Amino acid sequence: MSKKRKGPPAPVASTPVVKQTKSQPNVEHHQPVKPPKPVVSEVESTERPFELIRFDKRVKWFLGICIGLFILLTLAKINYSSIGMWNTVIPDGSDARRGIISGTPKPIRMDEWAILAPFMLSQAHQGFPLENPAIGGEKVALVGYFPINHFVSFFRPDYWGFYLFDVEHGFAWRWNFILCFGLISVMLAFMLLTRNQFWLSVLGAVWLVFSPGLAWWSFFLLTSILSGFGMLVASAYMFFSNRTRTLLIAGVVFFWCFATFALTLYPPYQVPLGYLLLFLLVGYTWRYYDKQLIFDKIWIKLGVFAVAFAVMGVIFYQYYLDAKSTIDVMSNTVYPGKRSEVGGTGFIANWFSEYYAGWLLNDQKFPKSWLNICELSHFITFTPVITVCTLIYFTRTRKVDPLLAIILAYVLILLVWMEVGFPAFLAKATLLDVSPTRRTQIPFGIGNVVLAVLFMGYIQDKKLKVSGSVAALLSVGVVGFMIYAAWLNLNDAEGIYKAYQLFLPTLFFMALNFLLLPVVNFRHKELAVVGAVVFFTLPNLKINPVGKGMAPITENALYQKVRELHLQEPKARWVVLGNQYITYLVTATGVNQLSGVKNQPDFKTMHVLDPTAKRDSAYNRYAHAIYNSYIDPAHPDSVVIYSGFEDGYQVALDPCSPKLRKLNVRYILFDRTPQPVEIRCMKQVAKLGNLEIYRTND
Repeated sequence: MSKKRKGPPAPVASTPVVKQTKSQPNVEHHQPVKPPKPVVSEVESTERPFELIRFDKRVKWFLGICIGLFILLTLAKINYSSIGMWNTVIPDGSDARRGIISGTPKPIRMDEWAILAPFMLSQAHQGFPLENPAIGGEKVALVGYFPINHFVSFFRPDYWGFYLFDVEHGFAWRWNFILCFGLISVMLAFMLLTRNQFWLSVLGAVWLVFSPGLAWWSFFLLTSILSGFGMLVASAYMFFSNRTRTLLIAGVVFFWCFATFALTLYPPYQVPLGYLLLFLLVGYTWRYYDKQLIFDKIWIKLGVFAVAFAVMGVIFYQYYLDAKSTIDVMSNTVYPGKRSEVGGTGFIANWFSEYYAGWLLNDQKFPKSWLNICELSHFITFTPVITVCTLIYFTRTRKVDPLLAIILAYVLILLVWMEVGFPAFLAKATLLDVSPTRRTQIPFGIGNVVLAVLFMGYIQDKKLKVSGSVAALLSVGVVGFMIYAAWLNLNDAEGIYKAYQLFLPTLFFMALNFLLLPVVNFRHKELAVVGAVVFFTLPNLKINPVGKGMAPITENALYQKVRELHLQEPKARWVVLGNQYITYLVTATGVNQLSGVKNQPDFKTMHVLDPTAKRDSAYNRYAHAIYNSYIDPAHPDSVVIYSGFEDGYQVALDPCSPKLRKLNVRYILFDRTPQPVEIRCMKQVAKLGNLEIYRTND
């Protein structure tokens, strides 16, 4: 452990030493002056001098451990994907635990194991193309967040492994990169914001990264978090550092993180998370504002910012030129392009459901009105108690911590957005109209965690003393608040919870909320609270399974057979008639197929099937496209397109339709034994159990 920086030694009250000389034979001895007794104030402050991140041995060890784990786990092909579901969804007689080291794959994570993972493989097998009709129209991978052969990949660091290694190592790289560097980015940001409180920063980072609101969503948002918090740290160095070399390095980091954050292109998360980062930067600058320090080397700072934004302007402009047609298509889709919100729809669960969900719910057991375990999951919050405590500190000290106050304001603003809503003009002006409350609750939860860590860092330096009556009132308030939280969950959970089941969770979080009050003070109280939350969070490590490689996909018999046929005739298109899961797996082989998930509509294909665009309202969206047989002798070559469910559409057509021939469809996969009329124009090339693959006669 490194030595902490110490201030000047305190004066010691002792008898002064007087040097005697011959000219002074008699020296009068005085009693030493006693130092004045310290005045006991209501707030004992041990403020640290301003300092950016202190990269001492502990921080370097933390960085080294995270980077070392990233390298080792990537080389070992370790991932945390639920692709093990393929062992049971499309069984081929192999071990159901194939490729799984520990844990259980989660069916609810379908958008990860059935969509995103096959999309990655599809891109990799095709050489990372800009256009890939199997996953959507136009330059789909340029706007969607997938590996692609384009300069924008420089700003998609979690996909770099696909260009450096094989697909299994590339897949492992993605998972370990977002986790390890997510921890590093958040920890460094907390070091900056908490005045270098190391253990608080480490525990806070673990709390945030492994919260259910991220873990149940396969850590998707960590890409934006690691770049966003990196941008925050770099901005602080640009403002407050006075070393030219540091400013230049911070400028490069700021440029890369800003571009990475901006080019992730998922506004429902980006907009509210962007506000959080802006509020943090404003609050931090306000807290430590020093005109001399900020304006020192101002021309170098302005120059670095100018160069960074100029280069980003060129990059964004070139990206826009390449992606314009794709952006136009996506902007005009029914979903997500035309989505516009005014808020006010609230939480899927409730603000305090995380006090109990982790103890009592799982992906198979949850209240139906809370939709599913992913949608209801968010973050533990202490904001009600922190709000009261912040007001008490203000009334006693007549001072407010700008950073703490502005993040509290951020949390309350988003709470109003979710629970009450904004007028339409304000929703559009703030850009929150692109963020449904179901998505806003994740950045909102992140804001709650950041607020809690900031508050604990704040009170660690200031121990407030309150009277016995105030302490009693605050204690009763915490008890009442937790009784309300328990009652709220009991009513919202639609009978899933029993009253006695809520006793221990209520007691646990009642104790943690109580410790935040200025009622009892002891050394490392704040670390005790955060440590208890981390202990509560550790079971979230089991949410995602641990796997090795991509065997559940790449060793599946159907995958291998389709891949074999595809390599023989790589330009031929495919269509799966029937089961949607089969078409998801076929996507992973790299074939160009009609069916499957389309990240955005493929109008070139749909124009052949629907020349007059009569049914474009069904397919003009992000959707699961499912194809089936439909032969009507009275209306030959009919094509029926209709919305089968919220996120999908179905296409029914004759397997021997000339339209399929026009689209270069040569291989058709049936999820059953087809009738003779369906295969009158083709011959069988493979049979795997009840799955049959045919090729057209031409």
